[in-house]
Order: sequence, then structure tokens, then C-alpha cells
Amino acid sequence: MLGIDLGTSQAKAMLCAPDGTVLGRGAAGYEIAVPRDGWAETDPAHWWRAVVAAVRTAAVGPVAAIAVTGQMHGVLLVSEQSVVLRPAILWLDRRATAQAAAYRGLSARSLAVLGNAPAPGMAGPLLAWLARHEPDAYAAARWQFQPKDWLRFRLTGEPATDPTDASGTLLYDLSRGAWAQDVVDGLGLDSRLLPPVRGCAERAGALLPEAAAELGLRPGIPVATGASDTAASLLAASLPGPEWALLTLGTGGQWIMPAGSAADGDPTGRTSLFRAADGGLFRLGGAQNVGAALNWVRGVLGASWDELYGCAANAAAAASRPPVFNPELVTERPRDEAAGAGGGWSGVTLAHTRDDLMSAALTGVAGLLRQRLDDLRAAGCVPEKVLLGGGGSRNPAWRDLLSDELGVPLYPATTPWLTARGATMIAAQITGND
Repeated sequence: MLGIDLGTSQAKAMLCAPDGTVLGRGAAGYEIAVPRDGWAETDPAHWWRAVVAAVRTAAVGPVAAIAVTGQMHGVLLVSEQSVVLRPAILWLDRRATAQAAAYRGLSARSLAVLGNAPAPGMAGPLLAWLARHEPDAYAAARWQFQPKDWLRFRLTGEPATDPTDASGTLLYDLSRGAWAQDVVDGLGLDSRLLPPVRGCAERAGALLPEAAAELGLRPGIPVATGASDTAASLLAASLPGPEWALLTLGTGGQWIMPAGSAADGDPTGRTSLFRAADGGLFRLGGAQNVGAALNWVRGVLGASWDELYGCAANAAAAASRPPVFNPELVTERPRDEAAGAGGGWSGVTLAHTRDDLMSAALTGVAGLLRQRLDDLRAAGCVPEKVLLGGGGSRNPAWRDLLSDELGVPLYPATTPWLTARGATMIAAQITGND
């Protein structure tokens, strides 16, 4: 089984045997473009090159089935002829702030079915922005896709999405499990752009010969619909009990706990409610500025990841008056969007060193994750133990700093590749139905 994870700045692929044994792994990065302040885009051609490189490294044996996963939210427009009409707009993007605010004009009932507070990086506001500011591209579009749905379309030629990604678009009725037509109509959007919603483990198509040749695979391999990255991670985590939460650390950071009813919205808008891969629900407290902020710090200071995380051990022994780092380089969703982003160091003096700046950055990001944990608790989810996953979970000193800051015990997951592992588990579910 092959799982492909289209992350925010990296594609990963994992090949597993039927018993779950990992046979191969591959990863390849790509750049995020920032053509204007507050914008975040990627050319899908860069996604595809990264996916090809990752799969060719990972696929060291026969592949029985494929499932895809990837970053939530964002929008990619594709024409009737399968032509990508413009670069993909990512979840980090903030251009649709006014369109997100326009959701307030919808009826209370329409807003209630969404389960989430409007945010600019979600598909609904972004589509409304495109309709107004890029009407030619919008008019030429036949489909709007989430990132992993475009990838599966590239693999199979079949348009689809699944409930886990659809529930993050602000266009989906969580209770009915279908597109919220009254919301689509209220925003003046074209419902034809919305792809069919299929189950995560449903066969969505077969691998096309052209895509198979580029990936080094045989054509005709069944491809599952797949799931969003957070849903795939939660599936792979298999949390031991209701007192557990999952914290994933990548470009962003996500607190994830299983939730109850679709009616249990968060009136503060500080947490989100999404469909899980098993058909249930999960509550998410998301932070934008985790790996993205730390990577910026690395670039500014010319540091390696090892150097940066190495400073976590010295955080407690930092200067008597250490600098303070505000990680909000991109506006955090729970904040008033009108406040805008603005992060960096304050309180810096001539006595401070490069290591002090890196230590402050780690402490600042840990503080942001604590705020999101507080949001989760305020929404009624109170974790006692935390499973830690994602690429930012591997350094022991960083884990210790986080545990101290968060005040809860952290247990590293068996693999930092939870998202790709979840995709392989979904792929395994369709092999018996082929």
C-alpha cells in the first residue's frame, strides 16, 4: 500500500506491506511563493515534481493500492480540459479577509451547519475572492480542488473530494454530509465547481498510464479518495483513550481530539470541527506559525535545524532578561484579521547572542501552542496525555521544552510520518474491494 502526503512544503510517500511494515519512504520539498504580503501560493507543477521524486524513492516493491492525503483548505482551479488555471492558493493565504467577513451576512442557520468560523484561507472565502478579482479564471474553471484532491485527479482523471476535506471548505453541511447549497447560493458561488463527495476509503479511480510512467508504477492501480492531513494523522495515531490528544508539528501545529456531535460548534471560533476518516468528528485547535515561523528564523539566522533545536536545551538557562519572540509572522486564525500579522523579536540588547534569539523563538512557538491548548480546553476538550507527531517532534530537547511549557506529558508517536501512514491505512481498505 502506497500513501502519498502532499504537505505544505514537502511531499512524502510511504510504502507499507499488508501487515503495516514500512517498506520504503521518500520525501521531496518545494517552495511556497509569496507574490504579495499576506499571499501564499504554489504552482502545482512543483507539487507534482516533488510527488514523483518521493514516490520513486519510496516505491521499492509492488504497489497494491494508493491513497492520498494533504494540507487542508486552499483552492486550485482546473478547467474542463484539466488545465490548471492559476497557482494554488494555500491555507496560509490571507487575501480573502473581506470575503470571510462577508459570511456574517448569511443566516444563523446557514452558519451553524458549517461547524467552523470563517477564515480567509478556507475555500469558500477564496472562491468568492477569485470570483471578484480574477473573474476570467473563475469563469473558465470546471472544478475547484483541495490540494490532495487535485493530486488524485492528476493520478486518475476523476474529480472527487471526501468529507474530511469538504468539512474544511466552509461550504459543507456537517450534519447532512453534503454540500451546503444555501451557503453556496448565499455567497453567489457556482455549485458546479464542487466535486462529488466520496468516502475516504472508497475507490475513486485507477492510476492513469501517463501518471504511472512518471511515478515508476504500473497503470491501473486502484486509488482511494483519501483524507485531509489531520484526519489521516488521527487515523494513524489510534489514540489509546478519550483523555488523549494528538499534537502534530509541521509547517503549522494542530491539536486534535475526537469530538461528539456536529451541533457542538465553538461559538468563539477559536477551534474547528471536522469530519474524521472513520466517519466521526474531531475538534482542532490550529496554529499557523509553528514550523513556518521556525523555518523563517533558521533562514534569517543562517542556522540548521539541529542548531535551532539544540538551543531548546538552553532555554531555561537563557540570559537573565531574554529576548521575547512573537511567532505571528502570518495572522493566526482566532485573531481579528484586521489586526494583521507582525512577529519577530523584542527586548533585544547588545548582550544577546544568536543562540538567545533561537532559544527565544522556540519558547515563543511553544507559548503559541499553549494558547491553542487553552482554546481546546475552553471548548470542552481537556487532554491529560498527548501523542506528539510530525516532523517537528523528533528532537528530545524540543519535546522537553514543549512539555514544560504545555504542562502535559508528551509521548512521541512511533513514526513522525503519521499522515503518510494514515494514507497507507486507507489504501489498505480498498484492496479487498477491487
